[in-house]
Amino acid sequence: MTEIANIIYHTDSYWTSADQDKIVQALLNFHKADIKITKDRTVPVGSGRTRSYTTLDEILYKVKPVLAENGLVIHQHLAGGELITMLMHSSGQFIASKFTFVAMQGNNTNNLQNAGGGLTYLKRYTISALLQINSDDDDDGASSDALVKQKFPDNKINETKAWLANGGDINIVKQKYQLTESQLKQLTEQ
Repeated sequence: MTEIANIIYHTDSYWTSADQDKIVQALLNFHKADIKITKDRTVPVGSGRTRSYTTLDEILYKVKPVLAENGLVIHQHLAGGELITMLMHSSGQFIASKFTFVAMQGNNTNNLQNAGGGLTYLKRYTISALLQINSDDDDDGASSDALVKQKFPDNKINETKAWLANGGDINIVKQKYQLTESQLKQLTEQ
């Protein structure tokens, strides 16, 4: 990674232009606007429950004109396995973050559909976080079992086997990670 003098790397995943006065004022003006963003989609989540959320289309339809009025634009692009989200001001000032992209796991869908679904979710969540938009119902963790699990990294097999040998619980690993049959066998064989 090349560091440029007018960029501040707050973390590996979050960086900004060194100057922030214009973008902060524009963002403040954005938040003063009377934007009515609705939760325009409701889906069943099991056990008779539903979840309402704001679609990416609704968010963009409502925020893009107000952002533009304030000299702001959101830009998102894929860089390898990461989604880069940038809020840029016409002055050149910006706020940027990156988030590792994980494809969804769908039933009766192909890999491209899973990737597209995951990307849409990630774009919606990162824009919502950046602009402080409440785009989902707060279910107080009730649907946490619906979260996408990360794939278990092969380079953690030996470390995890040692942890399990010292009393660790395989169920904790299963709750946190998606394990292949081969990985599960490696972790549980004596």
